[in-house]
Amino acid sequence: MTATLGPEPGLITGAGLAELLWTDIAPVLHRMPEQLGATVRPLLREVVPLMVSAADGAGRWSDETASRVRGCVTQIARVTDDLTPIVGVIDELTSRVLHVVMADATSAAATSSPREVSAMGGRLVAELLAGAHHAAVRMHRGAGVRDKRRRAHELLKGTHADGDHDLAPAYAVVTLHSPTPFDPDAVTGIFERVAGEGTLVALGTTSGFALLPAADEVRAVQLARQAHDELSGRLWLAASWRPRGEIAWGRQEASKVLSLVLGAGYEPGVYQLGDVLVEYAITHVPSVSENLLEIIAPLLGQPVLFETLKALIAADGNRRLAAAQLIIHRSTLDYRIHRIEQLTGVRPGSVSGINILSAALTAHAVTAKSDQSQPVD
Repeated sequence: MTATLGPEPGLITGAGLAELLWTDIAPVLHRMPEQLGATVRPLLREVVPLMVSAADGAGRWSDETASRVRGCVTQIARVTDDLTPIVGVIDELTSRVLHVVMADATSAAATSSPREVSAMGGRLVAELLAGAHHAAVRMHRGAGVRDKRRRAHELLKGTHADGDHDLAPAYAVVTLHSPTPFDPDAVTGIFERVAGEGTLVALGTTSGFALLPAADEVRAVQLARQAHDELSGRLWLAASWRPRGEIAWGRQEASKVLSLVLGAGYEPGVYQLGDVLVEYAITHVPSVSENLLEIIAPLLGQPVLFETLKALIAADGNRRLAAAQLIIHRSTLDYRIHRIEQLTGVRPGSVSGINILSAALTAHAVTAKSDQSQPVD
């Protein structure tokens, strides 16, 4: 595709010059492939007024102009990586406008306009090339991000072929949860800053996974805690260290730990399987879990008693602290505890009773949270 415009005109300025330039551009646009032409037109709608203003000796250039030009170039770069014809159009437009300005020797602007026109043409070509470079870098980076995300998904699902030498021998499999949305790019940046370029992520806006290269379990936990310290907001992280071939098992373990932590009402932080061994054992013995759920079931329709039990457990069975937390009289608390015993058959006032009810509460919470464990799409 060539970018040669028609024969040079005689003296013409202002709106007439803009009309002439568009007339000369039309055949060039017509010869372009339809998709490319559709992306070049917005660029030329920026270029023509700029060239006309330069011909008038008042070149209108600003940071906003540069931003718009680069935005147009980004769209062009999605269609072609060969900008030679488009640069040719800019050069031809510059030559045409220079001829118009030089032909008007009597104009007051004739002494400064050629410099304005040449500067504008050079500026436009520079922005065109700079915009193309930035667009290429962004597209390359985007392809890299997509490739990393694909690798993360394959490893987490256990479908990645074990022949990729760019992968680390072992990883900290970290899953996270936030009650409020976060910026996935910002979170990814923090994980990469903590663990390096070998980090792989698969993040949504409130949850997801990160695979952090780690030589051993100690390093895995260290990286997870460092990332948690740098992340903002209330975040729960669960970590499991696994060799590359066992990442899928690590995902299951980390997801289970996170589910248990959230279900048990733990504070934000970094957790491992060792932090929830009791809860893990309860949920992995079906008969025990079922019995505990039966114990707590009568309280599910009694929200006041349910909250009272939670407060009592949080206070380690201390009735004075529980009453203060609930802002009720001690005798009211005693009555509610009596009702809990009647409904569950377990005495909250005994050490064994409070432990059983605590385990039952955990079993219920974990079961309720089980549907929220994080899938890998």
